[in-house]
Amino acid sequence: MDDTLDAVSSSHGEPELRCIQFRVDHDVARIALDRPEASNALSLAMLEEIDHAVGTLELNEAVKVVVFSGSDKAFSSGLDIAEHTDENVYQLLEAFHQIIRRLMELEAVSISVVKGMALGAGCELAASCDFCFAAEGSKLGQPELKAGLFPSVAPVIYPRLVGLHRTYEMILTGRVYDAREAESIGLITRTVAPDQLDTEVDKWIQFLQGFSTPVLRLARRAISDAVNLPFDEGLRHVEEVYLNQLVSTEDAKEGVRALRERRAPVWKNR
Repeated sequence: MDDTLDAVSSSHGEPELRCIQFRVDHDVARIALDRPEASNALSLAMLEEIDHAVGTLELNEAVKVVVFSGSDKAFSSGLDIAEHTDENVYQLLEAFHQIIRRLMELEAVSISVVKGMALGAGCELAASCDFCFAAEGSKLGQPELKAGLFPSVAPVIYPRLVGLHRTYEMILTGRVYDAREAESIGLITRTVAPDQLDTEVDKWIQFLQGFSTPVLRLARRAISDAVNLPFDEGLRHVEEVYLNQLVSTEDAKEGVRALRERRAPVWKNR
């Protein structure tokens, strides 16, 4: 059964989605940025819709994977410069940061699929996902300095993705990287031929679907929670999740039994 929220009736108290497409098919959610006329620039309306969609996923414990995509020409060109005014910039930045916070805390695995360009906040959104796949020929980068600005998320997350020196290079030069170089520095997960990208992403989704839902989500949470903690504190946190949450699940017990009995596990997703 498909739950499609592309057009949600007001009788259910849900906003009508005009800037994105959002659907949940069983254990996979898909959020497609849908402002092709603006190269999927992140307007306040679009950010609010993305935030609503991701917020609903926080409450859906059955979802294993959420996929972010754009159009063939643009994942996103960044924050909507037409709305970057003195009156709106606070709201714009606050809404964008709320989405990044939600992504960091989301237990479902996130995947971004980049075709065309992912620039500015669009690059930050794509790179904030757990996996980022880009078509050969795609362009990614932080050109904000050329417009007298600087990116607001990259200084926080890029040092742990690409290292400090590359972060300085990306932000202080405004360079735009092709997908192959972005992969080589660790900004994205993998570069794929354009005609094979969707198939490759589907393979990864199917692979992730093969794991127990609670175990996959707990593993994802352990990584995201521990990455910003000092070593000893992070290790204690992962130990707590493992001993107090993971091993009490039916699937963890089944996985150990199956390994001992040399058979494939049968997940109950609980």
